[in-house]
Amino acid sequence: MDTPPNGLVPASCIFAGEFALATESANAGFTTPFGIFTQRIFLIGTLTEKTTRDGKISSLRLSDPTGVFTCSMNWENTQLLKTAGELDVPSFVAVFGTVRFRKYAGRTFLEIVPETLLPATRESRNAWIFHTAESAVSRLEKCRNSPVRKELAGKIKLALESARPAEPKDELTNEQILEIITALTEKKGAKILDVISRLKTLGLDETSAKTRLGLLMEEGECYTPTTELIKIA
Repeated sequence: MDTPPNGLVPASCIFAGEFALATESANAGFTTPFGIFTQRIFLIGTLTEKTTRDGKISSLRLSDPTGVFTCSMNWENTQLLKTAGELDVPSFVAVFGTVRFRKYAGRTFLEIVPETLLPATRESRNAWIFHTAESAVSRLEKCRNSPVRKELAGKIKLALESARPAEPKDELTNEQILEIITALTEKKGAKILDVISRLKTLGLDETSAKTRLGLLMEEGECYTPTTELIKIA
């Protein structure tokens, strides 16, 4: 991997599921079964844990839908420690940092040393997933089938599904709500709690269900003969 003419090495975007497969490569880079990424990395994930040692934050755990990143804090960067302390768990966080292998207790750990930490939004996290998936899929398509490739492809698919907005549910019409009340009506009316329960199964939360019933009563479409019952007018 050649260094760009301006000397600046671009930051890689890589899923945690592939990141965990990395080994060291030439030119201070890293390689996985599916390609090479640089020592500089950019990610947006969910902050799930802060670990402290001697009263200071020593590490952060961030997850994406494919796995977990470990970020080791540089105690000399007091401003970054302050920022880390202000981040909520859980919350979306953007990280720009340097990748390294660290040996500890006879084991070797792959970790990220953050240089920048910023609060992020769900929208920016989703955009990162789409961008990272596009790169990953392009590389996977050039590789032979293998259990590892199949597993990572499955994780990427789940990541994309988690980032896509939910399909909007069709808005219930007044006529449909009145039909539900009619279907649940017994001798003296339909139980309000039963009507609300049925509306919740169709996509309305409890507050919205009560609001819609209240509007129908204001319009004279139905009424409440008792505090527990509702009936078509």
